[in-house]
Amino acid sequence: MKRDLFTFKKTFAGGIHLPDFKSSTSNLTIEDSSLPQKVILPLLSYGAKLLNTQVVVGEEVKTGQLIATSNEFISAPIYASISGRITEITDLPHPDFGEAKSIVIESDSKDEKGYNLKERDYRSLSSDEIRKIIKDSGIVGLGGASFPTYVKFTIPEDKHIDSFIINLCECEPYLTVDYRIALEMPDEIFKGIEVVLKILNIEDAYIAIEDNKQEAIDVLNEKAKAYPQVKVVVLRTKYPQGEEKQLIRAVLKRVVPKGKLPLDVGVVVDNVQTVLAIYEAVLFNKPLYERIITVTGEAIKEPKNLRVRIGTPLHHIIKECGGITSDEVEIIFGGPMMGTAVDNLEVPILAGTSGVLVLPKRKIDLQTESPCIRCGRCVEVCPMRLLPTEINKAVENKQWDLLDELNISECIECGACAYICPSKIPLVKRIKEGKEVLAKRKVKRNR
Repeated sequence: MKRDLFTFKKTFAGGIHLPDFKSSTSNLTIEDSSLPQKVILPLLSYGAKLLNTQVVVGEEVKTGQLIATSNEFISAPIYASISGRITEITDLPHPDFGEAKSIVIESDSKDEKGYNLKERDYRSLSSDEIRKIIKDSGIVGLGGASFPTYVKFTIPEDKHIDSFIINLCECEPYLTVDYRIALEMPDEIFKGIEVVLKILNIEDAYIAIEDNKQEAIDVLNEKAKAYPQVKVVVLRTKYPQGEEKQLIRAVLKRVVPKGKLPLDVGVVVDNVQTVLAIYEAVLFNKPLYERIITVTGEAIKEPKNLRVRIGTPLHHIIKECGGITSDEVEIIFGGPMMGTAVDNLEVPILAGTSGVLVLPKRKIDLQTESPCIRCGRCVEVCPMRLLPTEINKAVENKQWDLLDELNISECIECGACAYICPSKIPLVKRIKEGKEVLAKRKVKRNR
């Protein structure tokens, strides 16, 4: 199969060029974090739906043991990430929702497994059997959204999928997890891709990677020689290249219509670490209870790429990396553009936590907002081709009906507009406010 069609660099309209700040961890191999003394596992699935506990306080559990489930279609079960004793089931700090009902496991330091690690020949399994394994293993999107993976692979009868895109762009500054996975685990990636192609019954997969990751590109291209169904697509480095709709447009020149999903244009997209989790679950029966994160920033003593147990408290991660080097810091789960600021060292690492960024306060831009100068830069960089300045004005003036006309729901909250704005207008904050108002109005109308 010819590959020269994909040697030139593709991209999407809009976007911004950011300093990458990746050098602190890009050359550091992935390490296993030490076991925490306890883990905190929020009983929330995608969309903040509460799961049903399968354990009680005082019960002994093993690593990889099922502890919470749901009958909802869009949900994923939760597994114990360490062995030990259930000490609490109560409301505890959560990085996204403030507080959430959570299961606390106190470690017995044994890390005794509650599942059989056995090699399995996926080729002998049907698509439905593989999909069930993925569902039962609790796999969710590990790029940040945490959407249940088996749901993505449950294709409606009226839809036709022909392409699978593996997202290896990692366009947020500082983060190097996906890059290290590509360098250290290419065999696992390609075998995971084979599993997905079997599920979807298709023959075309595209590994999308930005051109600032040349060493990984070389490794993947060499490995792809043995996998004619997999093509490595090199994209121009630009933010937010890793967003689904921008990725699909850059790789396949397909436009996902307003209000539609990738499957509406024949595509499924998954993060590379999700593909790795699929490989481990389907071939080795391993449920999702750990993930790899980047811990970095100018205020952390020893930046690292760490394999950590889901539910590990933030303070354990900080200690694992030598501690904080500044009196006042800003800590972000994820990247600096779309991550979540946290101010409690007890909050747990979630399945969707791609990194922990520790910055000195002086690195955070606290410039005062000034009036819009109508320069149009926010419009130029918006990857969704929206009018951020007009949306901002509508929110300020409480013109809620106008927000739908301005397609506010299409905003992916990438932050490119706020980053480029010379007036330092908090555009993403205002857009989120507008979305919240519309959501409340919709609920009120449907009562």
